[in-house]
Amino acid sequence: MPFIILLERKFLNIKMNSYYFLKEIVSSDKLTDIVGFSHSLVPKKQLHQFETLYIDLTKKENELFQDLHRTNRKQIKKGAGHHFHIEVLEKPSISDIRAFQEFYNQFATFANTYTCNSFHVNTMNMLKDKNGLVITKVLNEENEVLCYRVYISDGNIACCLYSASHFRMKEKTEEKRLLSEANRFLIWRNILYFKSKNHTIFDMGGLTTNPNIRSFKMEFGGEIAHVYSGYEANSKLGQLILWLRAKKMRKG
Repeated sequence: MPFIILLERKFLNIKMNSYYFLKEIVSSDKLTDIVGFSHSLVPKKQLHQFETLYIDLTKKENELFQDLHRTNRKQIKKGAGHHFHIEVLEKPSISDIRAFQEFYNQFATFANTYTCNSFHVNTMNMLKDKNGLVITKVLNEENEVLCYRVYISDGNIACCLYSASHFRMKEKTEEKRLLSEANRFLIWRNILYFKSKNHTIFDMGGLTTNPNIRSFKMEFGGEIAHVYSGYEANSKLGQLILWLRAKKMRKG
């Protein structure tokens, strides 16, 4: 069965189904205005193909570690020596989501990227209600959050939805280095966590055209996979909303 959530934008009377990790064609609910697909394995005309990075969690831990780039292995070992504290919120509350939102939006301001708005919070809250949301974070000895990573999980695939650190907000080289080590240490521990929960795939969340981000993700090993994401309209209202969305994105 596909992992699915139903979203309602009540102020516009819009109903939207969102499918994650779809592995076979499903019939659309005609009562739904828009159908969203994220990291679907099923190609469809309206969807865009993306590259992502799959890490095979059926491998043994030592194999996964050897698959890492030597820089990652070195920084992860240093991270272990800093006595970082990892928190995994398997059943996050809405206050946990909002704490992440606040942290992420500070990151987004410095990274010049999209913020986490009320729609994204609502989506995460619905994922939470389906036991499909996992929030992880790494803290220092002063209990300060250094980095966040948020995942959607269907019990087999764990896919990173968001990641954030305040790397760009730090001025000192040693502070930047510490955050770099903390971030890599968190990802490694997340890989081991989902492996321990019998997941078979750790999805790094997509490979972008940004060479720095792409290189960073590739250094965790794994294989490139092709997935499909996007939206389909099931109604005139849905077509209008997607047209307005496309127009807005073209304008930036």
